[in-house]
Amino acid sequence: MKLLRLVGVGFSMALRRSVAFRINLFFDVLLAFTGLGTAIAAVLIVFTRADSLAGWSKAEFLVLIGTYQLITGLRATFVDPNLAWFPETGIRNGKLDGYLLQPASSLFLASLSLSSPLALIQFVLGGVVLGWGIGATDRPPSLAGVLSWLVLVVAGLVVTWALSVLLACLAFWAPKLQLDVFYHSAWQLGRYPTDVFTRPIRVLLTYVFPMALIASIPSAALLRGPRLAPVLAGVAAAGGTAALAALAWRAGLKRYTGATS
Repeated sequence: MKLLRLVGVGFSMALRRSVAFRINLFFDVLLAFTGLGTAIAAVLIVFTRADSLAGWSKAEFLVLIGTYQLITGLRATFVDPNLAWFPETGIRNGKLDGYLLQPASSLFLASLSLSSPLALIQFVLGGVVLGWGIGATDRPPSLAGVLSWLVLVVAGLVVTWALSVLLACLAFWAPKLQLDVFYHSAWQLGRYPTDVFTRPIRVLLTYVFPMALIASIPSAALLRGPRLAPVLAGVAAAGGTAALAALAWRAGLKRYTGATS
């Protein structure tokens, strides 16, 4: 509860700072609409020539894009402001030194203490697209499908946070290594169902770099009914990656001796 209160206080302060610059709000809304509109336009163009793509209908694609946008919006709001370019801001510029002196978990402070409230626009737009896609389906999702979707979305959020922490931890061993560009590029693959890729890439996106958990697996559970194996695998992936991230953080702190080291 203490950590949740800290998140709430940090979010409130960030929101007050953000609304003070109204022009930023305008451009954030414009960029969010542009990015999401481009993705939807591409889907609509494809489905003028085909009824399905890799077994996914247009409505199912919209649900997938909406789910992807929901998680992307939460990641941009709570994770990226803290861990984006962590080698530069946290290690080389000494921001981590301040976190280590605070009476709270350094992992929490380094990964979740800051927020970007205007990025929640992406979350809201994702919800709109998700509702659009569900409304366009032939039959509404079942209660079990909705519950499994919620579980898998939470699991996807945990995996998203853990992967960001693991990439940030590399800075303890290689402070000049910047993998954020690669991570952001790979993240874009999450907006497509893994069925459209060849088998080696599907295996990579499912078991090595689990982008399938971001949107494909939750959307399939919502629309086609839940299956126990994917839900259990998603929960296990969330727990495993979170534990690995915590272990990597503690191992990295043992090597860290200050910004000037």
